Amino acid sequence: MTKIAFVFPGQGAQYVGMGKTLYENFSEARQLFNAASKRLRQDIAGLCFEGPEEELKKQKIPNRLF
Repeated sequence: MTKIAFVFPGQGAQYVGMGKTLYENFSEARQLFNAASKRLRQDIAGLCFEGPEEELKKQKIPNRLF
């Protein structure tokens, strides 16, 4: 089994559309987005893919995900 790690830049580097290609092409990515949405009771995929960017960049969102 090959292990893959994704490393993202620091705080405030989020942008609308980040992760969308992974979500569309890999079921594992969809599962992670769906699990995060369920746990946080918020549409994380919608926020990441559609914004608004101001909401996405708020510190509370990424901190809750990691």
